[in-house]
Amino acid sequence: MEIAAHISYRQTYPDRRVWWMRTIRYIQTGYLLHLMAISSAFLFYLFGKEFLIYLKNIESWWKILLFGYASAYFFTLIFFSQLDARSRYQNYKMVKDKFFEYGFDARLLRPFVYSRCQRDAIGVAARELEFSGEWKNLIREFGFRWYHLLPDIIIRCPKVLFTKEYWSKTLFVKTYRSKYFLW
Repeated sequence: MEIAAHISYRQTYPDRRVWWMRTIRYIQTGYLLHLMAISSAFLFYLFGKEFLIYLKNIESWWKILLFGYASAYFFTLIFFSQLDARSRYQNYKMVKDKFFEYGFDARLLRPFVYSRCQRDAIGVAARELEFSGEWKNLIREFGFRWYHLLPDIIIRCPKVLFTKEYWSKTLFVKTYRSKYFLW
């Protein structure tokens, strides 16, 4: 009798369903970031159009600078928000596996509660594994409310924006392959 070397706990689904559910989870985990990307694309279009009009007519140099700066800002914000959304999806997959392995444990979640986007991603994982009540109580214990949008570390120490560690944790989280779930 041969023993299987690898036992998979995953259920099998059609590829289309897996892709669809991953897309839905990606949107759910970073919905504020996706809204930011959409609004930034719209504002980039508006400011970029005005920039090109003023650049063509060469009317006022300060308007050219203002609209040029604003269009460049909103253009880069599109990419930064999507990098952040991708990172939050990686956090979601990791925490969902941790919930499955260890159950709800506040010690595991402490590194993920300091930004609104991370809390939203963890909230999706908690809802899926039926820990939403415990998650809401933990967030309330930490003192976070719905209007706490900026990461807590930026408010406490603004110099952190100039560190490599902050940017690697915020925008460049390594890809996490889920051990137990397909989405």
